[in-house]
Amino acid sequence: MTARRKMKWLLRSSVLVLTATALAACTNNQAGNKEKEQEGTTVASTYTLYAPAMTTPINLDGRITQEVMKRSGVQWESVEIGNGGDIAQQMNLKLVGGSFPDAIILPTDSVLWSRLVDEKRLLPLDDYFDRESDYPNLAKIDKRILNNWRASDGHIYFVPSNYEPSVDEPSAWQGNAQGLWVNSTLLEKAGFTAEKLQTLEGFEQFLQALKSQKDAQGRPIIPLSLGGENFSGLPVVMSMFGVRNGGNGWNVQEDGTVVPDYQMPQFKEAFRWLNKMHLQGMLDPETSFHKKDLFVEKVNNLRFGAMLFDGWDNPNLTLMQSHDIPISTPLKTLEAEGFPDNWFIPTPLPVNEGAKLAQYATFNPFGSNGTGLSADISNPDALMKAIDWMQTDEAFILMEYGTEEMGAYKMEDGVVVVNDEVFRGPEFWGGGSGGMASVTAHGFWWWKHLASVGNTHIKTLEPPWPANNAMLYKAEEINREQGTFDLIPATSRMRPIIGGAVEKYSPVQNDIRLQYYARLLLADNEQAFNNAYDQFVNEMKVRGHAEETVAEFNEQFAAYSDTPAGKITVDIKRSLPRNVYEDKPAVTGE
Repeated sequence: MTARRKMKWLLRSSVLVLTATALAACTNNQAGNKEKEQEGTTVASTYTLYAPAMTTPINLDGRITQEVMKRSGVQWESVEIGNGGDIAQQMNLKLVGGSFPDAIILPTDSVLWSRLVDEKRLLPLDDYFDRESDYPNLAKIDKRILNNWRASDGHIYFVPSNYEPSVDEPSAWQGNAQGLWVNSTLLEKAGFTAEKLQTLEGFEQFLQALKSQKDAQGRPIIPLSLGGENFSGLPVVMSMFGVRNGGNGWNVQEDGTVVPDYQMPQFKEAFRWLNKMHLQGMLDPETSFHKKDLFVEKVNNLRFGAMLFDGWDNPNLTLMQSHDIPISTPLKTLEAEGFPDNWFIPTPLPVNEGAKLAQYATFNPFGSNGTGLSADISNPDALMKAIDWMQTDEAFILMEYGTEEMGAYKMEDGVVVVNDEVFRGPEFWGGGSGGMASVTAHGFWWWKHLASVGNTHIKTLEPPWPANNAMLYKAEEINREQGTFDLIPATSRMRPIIGGAVEKYSPVQNDIRLQYYARLLLADNEQAFNNAYDQFVNEMKVRGHAEETVAEFNEQFAAYSDTPAGKITVDIKRSLPRNVYEDKPAVTGE
């Protein structure tokens, strides 16, 4: 695991799906959820847990895990994880096998919720969010967050984890680094400034100028890339033409109806522009088929002058390492000492005349996972008590940093003071393969996926951000300023009908998209481009059942728009800043 990915985990709490297959260590307790008597003393109830999207095992004897169980008042008899394969298939085997667990963790966007609700496998949890005297922390959760998790039958079946504790005052960092990134050295050599790139015409002139540039090995610079595999930068390109392509590609019209991106005329216009860039030798043709590792290799060899992509795989970390600059060096220090040549910077996205930039960066205050309880669980109150405790700052600090005597942090006047030497060292994130061996051994980080609140409002003495990550933060600031950043749209929050046309034909449509995206981008001439586009639309209609899926989605979206979940709005009063631009630790979360 690279240092870049390690840092990404530290900055952006999200579901991590790593390559491992195992079952977590189990205790030798008897099966079931009965309260156990031991020498006349009642000990905590035991439960079984299933997390099919997780592939990092958990050692139930781990030091932090034992402390989590002690303070929460419950014991985990077994914790089963996934195998890195298709989650739906794993779930089918679980359901057919008749071994449904007491609790299950699923990612926010999983369509399996609906199936579990329809099959009455889950316990409705509504009352637990209303009983303030018994479950005070669950009762504090913003009703907009709960409404987002409310099923179509009106009940709440999942407890969210890693949600924003104050929806209207979220963190100023949400992990959105998408957009236009350019090589600052080449920008200067070509006689351009970032301001000159803000029109499509100016951007094209810059790309033309890059064609005359050479890299250190004397190879021609490739002016433009769309990022890693499967056209990952396409949502950014589409935004320039006013089309929302990210997520599921649905665009809400003024009359409330929803149109798929490829049926909007601007979609064809955007691909025509990409084809033009290809024909003029300004776009990497391999962007249509290369794999992620090939792209990253090109990035780190500084082959590209500009990239329209997610931002995370920029070469700045590699540049720092190759120049013997410590990767923890703050941006302020690097600004004073000078950036290495070919430092990549995020710049405002070019605007096509007559188009309004479409959103592609999202703010999701609703949580990254949800935990549901089996309809057949014994003593759900004890487990919900534990989950209620896990919403507290105390629980988050324990699950993030361990116990205070482990040395990763200490408390000073109500502020968490992180000891980076320990926290990023062998006992925590520095242990084993990217820190995952430490997660397995000690249990830190893992339990936040079961239940937790976001750390936005936990006062923390945060070290200055490393310069590479500061650039990612800058990219999100640009997205906020340009209006490409907003609440995750309702079309993405809405879950497809299990067994419906959208669920059934989406995989087919995705295959069609990737096939014809390449044909459109690499078309030899105007006629070939138009033929490819017509064939694409026809394939979506015939093989992808477009009329059926669009009709079903519109019907579902109209109904969803009338529910509390569909009416959620967020008015951000302020964004809590992070310690990005200083060279000394500073308290965040206030």
